Amino acid sequence: MRRTILSLLATLALLAGATAEAHAQTVRLTATLSGANETPAVLTGGAGTAEVFVNLGRRTVAYEIHIFNMPTLTTAGHFHVGGPGLAGPVVVDLAPPRVTDDFTLRGEADASSLRARPDQGIHTWDDFIQALVGGQIYVNIHSTTNGGGEIRGQLVPDR
Repeated sequence: MRRTILSLLATLALLAGATAEAHAQTVRLTATLSGANETPAVLTGGAGTAEVFVNLGRRTVAYEIHIFNMPTLTTAGHFHVGGPGLAGPVVVDLAPPRVTDDFTLRGEADASSLRARPDQGIHTWDDFIQALVGGQIYVNIHSTTNGGGEIRGQLVPDR
């Protein structure tokens, strides 16, 4: 009986350590998307929130973007490189549905998703991850009315 309990405790300790290690290798970033964050600002009723998880061990980026009250059809969505208030080029394409109103966009990106931007310092997927974790990537959702972007949000790591 004692051996069983010790074995069970050892297994639980191992699982707890693995869970802590996996959690330590994941960075969570969030953004609030609005037309006011566009460069230049866009007057729109659309808004949204984004939650992004960077798995440093697997080197993947999972995202969940909630869009609310999109007034016209969405045409595209991307991660762009650029700091707050600065327009920058696309580095990862997202595939939003062509819809209006409310929707959720979920997916995962990896190194095969990258559009390298050497002029912006994004040569490799690791460069993209560093820029993302460093707050230099934003989410942009484009529409038929605002082809340059309807709503935008700067991704920032949780502190």
